Amino acid sequence: MLNNMLASYELLASIAVLLVMGPIVYLIGKKSGRAARWLAFLAAGTSMVLLVHVGIILLDPYAVTLTITLNSSTWTYSFIYAYGSQYIPYALQFNVQLYPFTTTLNTIPWVYSSFDRSIAYPMFTVYEVIPNPTFKLASVISQFSNPLANLSIDAGLIADGLSYPIAMLISGLGALVMFYAAFYMKDVESPGSFFGNMLLFVGGMLGVLLATNVIEFFLFWEVMLIPSYILVNQFGLTEKRGITALKYFLWTTFGSVFMFIGLFMMGVSLNSFNFQQMYINLATAQTTYATYLAGYIPYGTTFNLWLSLFLIGAILAIPAILIFIGFAVKMALFPLHTWLPDTYMEAPIPVVLLLSAAMTKTAAYGIARFLVVYMGPSVQMLTVSLAIVALITAVYGGIMALTQKNLKMMLAYSSMSQMGYILFGFAMITVFGVNGSLLHIINHGICMGIWFMVAGIILKTTGTLDFDKLGGLSEKMPATAAIATIAGLSVAGVPPLVGFQSEWMIFAGGSMATQYLLTGLLLAATAITLSYYLWAIRRIFFGPLKEGLEKVQVPRSLVAPMVILMILVVVLGIAPAIATQYFTPIVNQLLTPWYGYQQILYLLLGGP
Repeated sequence: MLNNMLASYELLASIAVLLVMGPIVYLIGKKSGRAARWLAFLAAGTSMVLLVHVGIILLDPYAVTLTITLNSSTWTYSFIYAYGSQYIPYALQFNVQLYPFTTTLNTIPWVYSSFDRSIAYPMFTVYEVIPNPTFKLASVISQFSNPLANLSIDAGLIADGLSYPIAMLISGLGALVMFYAAFYMKDVESPGSFFGNMLLFVGGMLGVLLATNVIEFFLFWEVMLIPSYILVNQFGLTEKRGITALKYFLWTTFGSVFMFIGLFMMGVSLNSFNFQQMYINLATAQTTYATYLAGYIPYGTTFNLWLSLFLIGAILAIPAILIFIGFAVKMALFPLHTWLPDTYMEAPIPVVLLLSAAMTKTAAYGIARFLVVYMGPSVQMLTVSLAIVALITAVYGGIMALTQKNLKMMLAYSSMSQMGYILFGFAMITVFGVNGSLLHIINHGICMGIWFMVAGIILKTTGTLDFDKLGGLSEKMPATAAIATIAGLSVAGVPPLVGFQSEWMIFAGGSMATQYLLTGLLLAATAITLSYYLWAIRRIFFGPLKEGLEKVQVPRSLVAPMVILMILVVVLGIAPAIATQYFTPIVNQLLTPWYGYQQILYLLLGGP
């Protein structure tokens, strides 16, 4: 229990250190750029270390879940202690009422679920924030009730099987990018502004991943946008940085509007904004619908449970589409990708690294958290449509990457293409597909981190990223060439690297969903990925050394972060369970209710 409580405070501290140190670094940067750079790295590194310990506790099978809530109407604190084990079907509840002061201790039923393998830091819960007026009309039967009356507003942080691996990815990338940028951007003007906003950017992304409810998720989503806009607008590489930053801001705001409307509709439909409570309410709704249908449809309990999923899917279809549009903008899915090429070309390397390797993963997490967990039936109705969008994104992005003459632009379209693979696995709503997409998020984040660091080294030492002006650099930077090759092969899904482990699961998920044609086409698209990475490696690192590159020297300080990421690519390829042990249990449980959904359509169409 003490470890769990300690981890909950570490969860809070992992974000607080970034958000608090951001303004401090900004102020210090006005006096000393060197101090600002290393203080930013220290803050990001501290956040990463705290999350590492949280992950260790999260895997403890005997961990205790501690939940603290405050009912503002009765001023009662409730402390619930629940052992993370399916063998203990109860929890201890200790209530403290402040006025008049009373205490009670009792046991309550507690059904273990994969959500209990989580570390939570609840900050407050307020009930009945919105009053509950009831307007009775002429007929006693007809009445209107405020649908928001019973919705509680809470705030906190939670690390579970879905959020923690991606949070660890972004936190680790944040620390490595700060170290990389301390050398790469040492001559930047306004170092306080640059490194301060980088900390706020990473802190906002962690807040998105560790939020406990829809409102908190959206607030951190907007917090994440502001520093990223400032970084592009203030530190862009050309005179068009203002226009490019505005385009990026408007596109992402456009997506946020759709996302917010969809999330609000989802919360109202499920009668809660809290992540865990929404899942409970969803299961309750399925049982309630099935019980009601049993009086009219004599096909048995299983049939009625499946039919209730059909009804839930239809009810949540519109919110699902709106939420998807919002996340599709952030992931740069076709055709909502037009902000991506200009922004990636304009932003300095450390910023575009976070945009590609980290920020797009928050949108992918959003699809996993909301569409997969709460809207599985709706997604199954849209499986073919979403898979087609994913396939077009993967193929279009791959072809565009293959035709580029600039490494940075190639990586921009490569990032877009890989988002198609991630969406495809989620769209299948199968155990293999979703697990594959979650692992591919990690693979893509690591490999894009490597490749943008490679791009930064090349730009720093040669002054160009144009393929026509590069060549033969393997003899000048052999370690960089080897690391880039390994990362490129992993993105393309070559064994035994982690990209192979993620992609075969995505393709297996497509087969489990019986989408054989679309899966085959996506499998063929991996040849495009392999082509543009091998072609880029050939043009940059092999062939005769181009004139003017004879004196190229690579600083070891810029290579060190890439070595760490390269080791992860190999280790996770050999032992992917290091990552999958977090999200596989929760995915297996969450997708169980959706299994058999296609059978109901078979029965409705006249099957036996």
